[in-house]
Amino acid sequence: MPSTAARALALVGLLLLAACGEKKAPEVAAAPPAPVVAAPEPVAAPEPVAPVEVKNADLNVVITMADGSTKAGHVKRVERSADFFGDEAWTTEKKDLVIAAEGNGAYQKLPWTDVKLVTVKPGVVPTDVDCVYDSNFTPWMYDCTLNTVATLTGADGKKWTVDNRNKWRFTFDDDSSVEFWLKKHPAREQDTAVVELETTNPENLDLYKKLQARLKVEVKSTLVVKVEIK
Repeated sequence: MPSTAARALALVGLLLLAACGEKKAPEVAAAPPAPVVAAPEPVAAPEPVAPVEVKNADLNVVITMADGSTKAGHVKRVERSADFFGDEAWTTEKKDLVIAAEGNGAYQKLPWTDVKLVTVKPGVVPTDVDCVYDSNFTPWMYDCTLNTVATLTGADGKKWTVDNRNKWRFTFDDDSSVEFWLKKHPAREQDTAVVELETTNPENLDLYKKLQARLKVEVKSTLVVKVEIK
């Protein structure tokens, strides 16, 4: 039989084995939950901004056409074309809304508030018409311009000869408008065909005739012959 010492030693070994049993793997901490990202608030489309209406005039006007018809009323806006023909932009800048005029031994720029009356006397078609083409356009632009003489009577009674070729536009309270020239009255149209290098006679003479025929009609109907400021 084993001795008491041997039994004690065996007991100690059993206790050590029990204490040093199978070790468990260390627990791994769970990953923190992913943060919740809120969806972005929808961005509202900007409200459309309505254009600000320009009211730069306070004129009571009577406009007379060549056929005797008239347009009368209160003008709330005066505009002048940036170019001679009204093909480009219109300006309402105060410095542009003046009529260049000469006479009385002077050259003057008069605002419409200083105008009492403007009368326009057209020349004769085709005698007083100048026709040209502009090759800066493709196809070419054709222009037949009727010479006119515009006489301005100021609020002070003085008379002037208008020296302003730009186009004017008067807009009335009901948003109707009248466009007119004071010095020279053009008729323009772009050709439909492009001129080639080998073209023998590049000018479109038929288009000149068409534009002069248009002027003959306008000089008896829609051409503005009088602008009276009440």
